[in-house]
Amino acid sequence: MSEPDPPRTANYVVAYEATEHGREAVELGVALARLTAAELRICLVLPELTNVPAKVPSSASDYSALLKEQAEAWLAEARTFMPNDVVATTHVLLAESTSEGLIDAAIRFDSDRIVVGAARSGLLQRFSIGSIANALLHASPVPVALAPRGYRGMAPITRITCAIGTRPGWESLLDSLVAITHGLTVDVRLVTLVEIDAARGGRPDEGTTSASHLDEVLSRFSSLSHSLGEVTTEVATGSSIENAIESMDWRAGEIAFVGSSRLAQPSRIFIGATANRMLHSLPVPLIVVPTTTRRTTP
Repeated sequence: MSEPDPPRTANYVVAYEATEHGREAVELGVALARLTAAELRICLVLPELTNVPAKVPSSASDYSALLKEQAEAWLAEARTFMPNDVVATTHVLLAESTSEGLIDAAIRFDSDRIVVGAARSGLLQRFSIGSIANALLHASPVPVALAPRGYRGMAPITRITCAIGTRPGWESLLDSLVAITHGLTVDVRLVTLVEIDAARGGRPDEGTTSASHLDEVLSRFSSLSHSLGEVTTEVATGSSIENAIESMDWRAGEIAFVGSSRLAQPSRIFIGATANRMLHSLPVPLIVVPTTTRRTTP
């Protein structure tokens, strides 16, 4: 009788560069790895060269070797951020674009998510989506985790807040949450955001409707979940989505969890308008999941 295959170890691709948001991506990768016992694949993507810049007095091969040497030095710096309790490997990749290289890496390493940092124009230690994150949020086949500006994962992750609406497709998001929290000792907060500003089309009865919907969501989650923490629900209201987010309490060790737009292709991310507006006010990391996921691991 053959021996059963060993259990698969989850791994996350971390987008690194020698900048602050490269450091923030590593910090979030570490926090997530500690929560789920995953490994990290820290990747630095270099552009594929067709021509050597005119100011560089060397051949294309010499210039590529020089770039790779510098990339390895940057990755050596990234390794100094890694704690002893997290397994991580470093990789120099070549691709036409950084987002393409990260997606290719996620496929090659059979990764469970891609972790990136915020663009540097973010205000109030919050998010600003740069070109790399924006491309991933419209094309990634795996969940994308985004660290807010200035993120340092000092506190362990103790709660996941899932923003779940009433539109068709919410069941897919909830199933992803069930999979990600399987066996984890982490609290779960199921939240519906309600915009009550009449000028934006909000209805006075939306809060009651959303509370009733959350009862259904909670019932489904409770029947499927194998998470080990407390599960709560909340209807967050405000004159805008941004104000609703700001009205909520947020822990130091917390991440937010949202689904893709209904416009997304199957098993691909396409960030929707609500999630995009959430980013303006969220003080915690955000994970965006595809419409369907390839597997049910963390």
